[in-house]
Amino acid sequence: MKLTEQDLHLLEFASYDDYLNSLIDGKSLQYFGNRENLISLYRTGYRALTKEAFDAQRTFLEVTKDPNTLFSRHVAPKDQFLKEIAKRERPNRLGLLSTIIYMRYVKKATEISGYIDYEEALRRVHQDQQYSNDWRAIFAEERVLYPTPADLLYYNAKTGRSMRNNTRNYQILCDPARGIIFRNMYDRKDIYPDPVARSYGTNTSRIELASDLYEQVVLYDHVVRKNY
Repeated sequence: MKLTEQDLHLLEFASYDDYLNSLIDGKSLQYFGNRENLISLYRTGYRALTKEAFDAQRTFLEVTKDPNTLFSRHVAPKDQFLKEIAKRERPNRLGLLSTIIYMRYVKKATEISGYIDYEEALRRVHQDQQYSNDWRAIFAEERVLYPTPADLLYYNAKTGRSMRNNTRNYQILCDPARGIIFRNMYDRKDIYPDPVARSYGTNTSRIELASDLYEQVVLYDHVVRKNY
């Protein structure tokens, strides 16, 4: 992703308050008259980012600008699943590895299951983007990652709602014999998520993890052989 000058401008602010103060000009004060009232209005998201959106977008820009800056850096999760995806964050973001996460998660007596394109989900961090992820909070075990209607495959057992989405990394195929297939868009290799399959695909491995946070978690790791 190429950063614009407007994107990089956000990195110039050391704090959220500095950002809000930069938005105040003579015309704004003429209309609202009082700096404190204007700041309070901006904090609600009126013609400005909320603090949550500011923090998330700044984090995203820092990571995008520097591939060595990771969401999982300086975080030590205890859950085995989070430990494993923390190890995979950098190679996924660099395109060396492509991980598909299968999970079953129970929320308020409702089971949600599906497949997540890990790299694509790592990029979905903007607060104004539907189904965005706060990855710092996820790795810190303050929030939980679970499949959403924006992911590769999603199923809500209570409502019966299901969704399927191709991503930048994968095209979803259905084979009458092998079932669901994920085709990697970079090396055109197929990933077979069938748990009893003899092979999960070329350069692809499967690992099932014990987790205190989820009913079931499986990682499909595909080593990408790019055609250039």
